[in-house]
Amino acid sequence: MNVRLQGAKILFDERMALKIRLDQLADAEIRVMQEFKKEREAIFTRLQELDEGEEDHIEVAAITTVGAAPPKARRGRRSEGLTELRDTTIRILKEQNTPIRGIELQRYVEEQAGRKIANMTTFMNSLERENAHVRKLGRGLYIYEYDV
Repeated sequence: MNVRLQGAKILFDERMALKIRLDQLADAEIRVMQEFKKEREAIFTRLQELDEGEEDHIEVAAITTVGAAPPKARRGRRSEGLTELRDTTIRILKEQNTPIRGIELQRYVEEQAGRKIANMTTFMNSLERENAHVRKLGRGLYIYEYDV
């Protein structure tokens, strides 16, 4: 019994130490972010001072947007076959009055388009992003919603 209490005390002490360390890390993160913010403001101020003396200057805000990810370039180009598959899928979904299972939809699309879909989940995810009417209801059920 005595050993169990000691083990529990060690676990409790370690848990408390870990929580305290998390609090310390959070405080350190806040301090570092504040330092970055101060330095960024100083740089922007200095750039604006330099820009005031020049006529041919580029907007500082256009050069750097804080926290924004760089724009992603699209790789490759969309093939005509993929466009045909997407159009066929949308047409089939529009004809359906009820949700359709992904595997059935895949079979119909491949039969009508004469092309294979390598990964139906990926294909449908990209179709959902492109067309707001295409919706996944859950566990492989897809539907075309007219009132979006």
